[in-house]
Amino acid sequence: MKKTGSLKVSLSGTLDQVHLIMHPNEGFDLGLMRAEHTVKLCLDMKLEAYLKGDDTRSDFVFIALKNECPRETIVMGAGLHRALGNPARAVALFDGNRLYLHGQPG
Repeated sequence: MKKTGSLKVSLSGTLDQVHLIMHPNEGFDLGLMRAEHTVKLCLDMKLEAYLKGDDTRSDFVFIALKNECPRETIVMGAGLHRALGNPARAVALFDGNRLYLHGQPG
Protein backbone atom coordinates (compact mmCIF):
# COMPACT_ATOMS: atom_id res chain seq x y z
CA MET A 1 0.00 0.00 0.00
CA LYS A 2 1.33 3.41 -0.95
CA LYS A 3 0.37 6.70 0.65
CA THR A 4 1.05 10.40 0.55
CA GLY A 5 1.83 12.71 3.39
CA SER A 6 -0.91 14.96 4.70
CA LEU A 7 -2.23 17.00 1.76
CA LYS A 8 -3.99 20.35 1.96
CA VAL A 9 -7.48 20.05 0.46
CA SER A 10 -8.23 22.83 -2.01
CA LEU A 11 -11.64 23.34 -3.62
CA SER A 12 -12.27 24.09 -7.27
CA GLY A 13 -15.57 25.37 -8.61
CA THR A 14 -14.89 23.72 -11.96
CA LEU A 15 -14.40 20.14 -10.75
CA ASP A 16 -17.24 17.66 -10.31
CA GLN A 17 -17.40 14.75 -7.88
CA VAL A 18 -15.44 12.38 -10.10
CA HIS A 19 -12.30 14.47 -10.69
CA LEU A 20 -9.24 15.10 -8.54
CA ILE A 21 -6.04 17.00 -9.28
CA MET A 22 -2.72 16.57 -7.52
CA HIS A 23 0.91 17.42 -8.13
CA PRO A 24 2.94 14.71 -9.93
CA ASN A 25 5.16 14.30 -6.84
CA GLU A 26 2.15 13.12 -4.83
CA GLY A 27 1.12 10.91 -7.73
CA PHE A 28 4.61 9.39 -7.71
CA ASP A 29 4.25 8.67 -3.98
CA LEU A 30 1.17 6.60 -4.89
CA GLY A 31 2.89 4.85 -7.79
CA LEU A 32 0.96 6.83 -10.42
CA MET A 33 3.32 7.53 -13.32
CA ARG A 34 1.03 8.77 -16.12
CA ALA A 35 -0.60 12.20 -16.23
CA GLU A 36 -4.12 10.73 -16.02
CA HIS A 37 -5.57 7.78 -14.11
CA THR A 38 -9.00 6.29 -13.49
CA VAL A 39 -9.23 4.43 -10.16
CA LYS A 40 -11.84 3.30 -7.66
CA LEU A 41 -12.39 5.87 -4.91
CA CYS A 42 -13.65 4.30 -1.71
CA LEU A 43 -16.23 6.54 -0.07
CA ASP A 44 -18.33 6.46 3.06
CA MET A 45 -16.28 3.84 4.87
CA LYS A 46 -13.92 3.63 7.77
CA LEU A 47 -10.19 3.27 7.21
CA GLU A 48 -10.28 -0.22 8.72
CA ALA A 49 -12.79 -1.41 6.10
CA TYR A 50 -10.60 -0.04 3.29
CA LEU A 51 -7.53 -1.76 4.72
CA LYS A 52 -9.46 -5.07 4.81
CA GLY A 53 -10.20 -4.75 1.07
CA ASP A 54 -13.78 -3.48 1.15
CA ASP A 55 -14.78 -1.69 -2.04
CA THR A 56 -18.55 -2.07 -1.84
CA ARG A 57 -18.93 1.69 -1.44
CA SER A 58 -16.71 2.85 -4.25
CA ASP A 59 -17.04 4.79 -7.46
CA PHE A 60 -14.61 5.59 -10.20
CA VAL A 61 -12.68 8.84 -10.03
CA PHE A 62 -10.42 10.50 -12.58
CA ILE A 63 -7.06 11.74 -11.24
CA ALA A 64 -5.06 14.30 -13.18
CA LEU A 65 -1.44 14.92 -12.20
CA LYS A 66 -0.58 18.52 -13.02
CA ASN A 67 2.52 20.56 -12.31
CA GLU A 68 0.27 23.61 -11.87
CA CYS A 69 -1.19 22.05 -8.75
CA PRO A 70 0.72 23.19 -5.65
CA ARG A 71 2.79 20.49 -3.98
CA GLU A 72 1.26 18.73 -0.98
CA THR A 73 -2.22 19.72 -2.18
CA ILE A 74 -5.17 17.80 -3.58
CA VAL A 75 -7.81 19.72 -5.53
CA MET A 76 -11.41 18.55 -5.65
CA GLY A 77 -14.93 19.82 -6.26
CA ALA A 78 -17.32 20.84 -3.50
CA GLY A 79 -19.50 17.73 -3.90
CA LEU A 80 -16.64 15.32 -3.32
CA HIS A 81 -15.39 17.48 -0.46
CA ARG A 82 -18.80 17.18 1.24
CA ALA A 83 -18.90 13.42 0.60
CA LEU A 84 -15.55 13.11 2.38
CA GLY A 85 -16.79 15.06 5.41
CA ASN A 86 -15.31 18.49 4.52
CA PRO A 87 -11.71 17.73 5.57
CA ALA A 88 -9.08 20.48 5.67
CA ARG A 89 -6.36 17.92 4.92
CA ALA A 90 -6.27 14.34 3.64
CA VAL A 91 -3.84 11.47 3.31
CA ALA A 92 -4.26 9.48 0.10
CA LEU A 93 -3.80 5.69 0.28
CA PHE A 94 -3.61 3.60 -2.89
CA ASP A 95 -3.33 -0.16 -3.29
CA GLY A 96 -2.89 -0.15 -7.08
CA ASN A 97 -6.64 -0.22 -7.76
CA ARG A 98 -8.48 1.53 -4.92
CA LEU A 99 -7.90 5.06 -3.60
CA TYR A 100 -8.89 6.13 -0.11
CA LEU A 101 -8.76 9.72 1.10
CA HIS A 102 -8.37 9.75 4.86
CA GLY A 103 -9.70 13.15 5.91
CA GLN A 104 -8.06 15.10 8.73
CA PRO A 105 -9.01 18.30 10.52
CA GLY A 106 -6.98 21.45 9.85
